[in-house]
Amino acid sequence: MSFCAFAGRDAMFGITPVENMFILEYMPGATGDFVRVYLYGLMLCHHPEMDEGIDGMARALRIETDTIISAYRYWEREGLVARMTDNPPTYEYLSLSSMTRQAEPLDEVYKYKNFNRELQNALPGMVLDSHEYRIANEWLDILNLPEDVVLYLVHTEIAKRGKKLPAPRTLFKHLDETATLWANEGIYSIDQAEEFVAKSGAAYQNAKAVIKQFGQTRNPTKDEIALSEKWMNEWNLPLDAIIAACADTVKGAVPSFGYLDKILMSRVSSEDKADEAREKVKILLSHLGTASRPTQAHLSAYQSFIEAGFDFPAIEQAAILCGENNRRTFEDIQRKLDQWKKMGVTTLAEIEEERRIQKQYTDITLSIFEKCGIDRKVVKSDISQVRIWTALIELDAVLYAAECAFGTDAPMKYINKLIVSWSAKGIKTLDAAQKEYALHRLEGAQKQENTKTPAYQQRNVTDDEFEHGFYVDVMNRKRADQ
Repeated sequence: MSFCAFAGRDAMFGITPVENMFILEYMPGATGDFVRVYLYGLMLCHHPEMDEGIDGMARALRIETDTIISAYRYWEREGLVARMTDNPPTYEYLSLSSMTRQAEPLDEVYKYKNFNRELQNALPGMVLDSHEYRIANEWLDILNLPEDVVLYLVHTEIAKRGKKLPAPRTLFKHLDETATLWANEGIYSIDQAEEFVAKSGAAYQNAKAVIKQFGQTRNPTKDEIALSEKWMNEWNLPLDAIIAACADTVKGAVPSFGYLDKILMSRVSSEDKADEAREKVKILLSHLGTASRPTQAHLSAYQSFIEAGFDFPAIEQAAILCGENNRRTFEDIQRKLDQWKKMGVTTLAEIEEERRIQKQYTDITLSIFEKCGIDRKVVKSDISQVRIWTALIELDAVLYAAECAFGTDAPMKYINKLIVSWSAKGIKTLDAAQKEYALHRLEGAQKQENTKTPAYQQRNVTDDEFEHGFYVDVMNRKRADQ
């Protein structure tokens, strides 16, 4: 606890002295929030027991902490406070009376002597004081803008405003914003400045034309100029196209730049999509080996490919395959895409994976053919059948079934019969298939043995019996023939 202190509620009913120099020289050029921040901080200097930091000040003044920080940066630039720490931010209030008694060092006075003279000459009829010079000198020291660029900035602003120049403090407040913008844009030469002014100048005039089209008489805001610049430089829209789009803004209650921006964005997006589709169709035609230009039929067909879910790399792959097989029309591309659609593939990655699987199963089918004795080319139906088999049982068991079918009249049917039978019995592995097939063959052999002609008992026949039997048999045959 301090040795001496005011009573607890002294701050509420006490007095905070404010120098007249602040009221006369500094308060008129500052915003209301900045003045409130300065005065509240001045009170805290006299009553530190009330200091709750920047958050406490924000609550007391009912403003954002960012506004407080901006305010102190402003007063720091004005020379009324000095920053002591950054985190947390703390400031020291400087005495205005001591500032008036202190003479500036000679090197600071003469450092920009010639520049300050040219700056004053650029503003005839306006008397600049230390406040304006200090701001302009900060553009050189802090923003690192060259002197000729700063003077060009001032001349440009005067030319744009004409004879209607505001008070020095108001003018330099706007010039300070422009100088900061130029520094952020990296404008450090006259050429860069001239190019920037040319672009922003045209944007300003176009924005004015839009406002006139709206039936209004005012100057455009910064945001409106920024939109105008975007329409011109990013979207490459001529003024007549912008003005023509203004007609659609009547659908809204009040025409605005924001509504106009949405209209123009929709048109640019549609045009960009159409241009992109036209370029893609040109690529497809080149793969097909045709020199024809894109027609509306081509564009419609391409749109149908996209709506079917195919990405462009997949469509391009279809065109490449068609061209390699001497197929030259978009109908050929459509047929190829339909095949892929039935297979459930619509992207190039899916198509390449399916082709890899097809190659894998083609090799498996060739191995099956070799084992079962088939000597012909593999067709799609063979691959489809093999894919079904490998889904039912393991590949080694499938190859074993092919070995079992060797020498049969219809090997593929025999293999299918074996695999369906094994799968129904839950047999999937090679070992189980071998045991089942061995058991099947054993049971078959036993069944065949049981169906042989039975052995009858033999007896001896005498000569008389034989002759009598032969005679009777012959006579019976003759009667039957008659």
